Amino acid sequence: MSIRRETPSGPTPLEMRLAESGVPCKVETRAGLAVLIATPDVVAKLGDAELRRTALALAREHGFTHVAIELRADPAQ
Repeated sequence: MSIRRETPSGPTPLEMRLAESGVPCKVETRAGLAVLIATPDVVAKLGDAELRRTALALAREHGFTHVAIELRADPAQ
């Protein structure tokens, strides 16, 4: 079970930067952890080590210390 945060004003700055880097996703925050919620095809792209490093660097720029990728079949759930 995850606790989804709602952002009525649109994507967060981190979500926008990740999308610009090829990682379109939603981000849930849990203290210093950024949980990336993405479609299965985006999760597969994160198999690339360089893309993961980019995602972590962006998260750190936005104040996070860790990044997790939530594995789910349907990100709308």
